[in-house]
Amino acid sequence: MTQFIQRLIRWMPLILLFLLFMVDRDKVIHQVGYIVLLLSYTAILILRILYAKENWHREFSTDDIAKDSKVEKMRDYEKRLIEKENLVEESHK
Repeated sequence: MTQFIQRLIRWMPLILLFLLFMVDRDKVIHQVGYIVLLLSYTAILILRILYAKENWHREFSTDDIAKDSKVEKMRDYEKRLIEKENLVEESHK
């Protein structure tokens, strides 16, 4: 069931494009159905982006680095991540 939903989400842009051409613009039910489908797909995409962002922060535990006032540029941020990764590797040895 989850694979079906994932495939449906993956193909949803083409489905929405096809339905855009097929919707009878004189029928309110077709218009409302298309708009509801479009908004629900948009909400799913936004939720997936927010989940990925939260998961990324949890996976790399960058909250302490993000709050560091010394990190001003992306290069500084990368250096801090590399330093932290090296410390983790040394502690495992």
